[in-house]
Amino acid sequence: MAYTSDREFTDYVHNHLAVDIIYPKMDWKVQEVKERLSTNIDLNNAVDYMAVDADRNLITIQERFREVKYQNYSDFTIRYMRPENEHEERRLSEFFKMDAEYFIYGTIDVAKKDYKTASKSVKFAVLNLNRLKDRIDDGTIVIDGKLNSYTCVKRDNTMVCPINENYDHSSNFVPFDIAILSNIAPEVIEYQEGFY
Repeated sequence: MAYTSDREFTDYVHNHLAVDIIYPKMDWKVQEVKERLSTNIDLNNAVDYMAVDADRNLITIQERFREVKYQNYSDFTIRYMRPENEHEERRLSEFFKMDAEYFIYGTIDVAKKDYKTASKSVKFAVLNLNRLKDRIDDGTIVIDGKLNSYTCVKRDNTMVCPINENYDHSSNFVPFDIAILSNIAPEVIEYQEGFY
């Protein structure tokens, strides 16, 4: 999907599922942002939405929802690089520019082409990205481009994650296993339903 169609999907699921189901569980209230500013912070800072938390603090959020065929996966993914992008400044993807404080990752109950009929999120997790970055910095989570695995592996108290190529070769991504995270770095998971 191109940026525009990806954004339409994300906005639809945000407005019809995330805001009604997930945000109340976190005691978050959506803050409207002008469309031009919203596009700019999405492209340059990997921030999709803003909200106010229970303490009236402004928070930034990245959201990603997948279609129902991904419901059996136990990880959330973050785009890593777009090596084939013709714009050199866009080759480093959201992993390198993600300024959002929280990442909502979930699976909807229908295929992507039918997203306007989605009625629920089969599973979702709210992740604290600052804590995730801290665990990467301190070596609790290791991103290993040479790991010969499609999924993360647990080694002692470390989670080692591969860099995987998307099927369409538009980008690659890093999967982060929520079940392993719950064991080695549970503070990254603010809330989840359906992952384990």
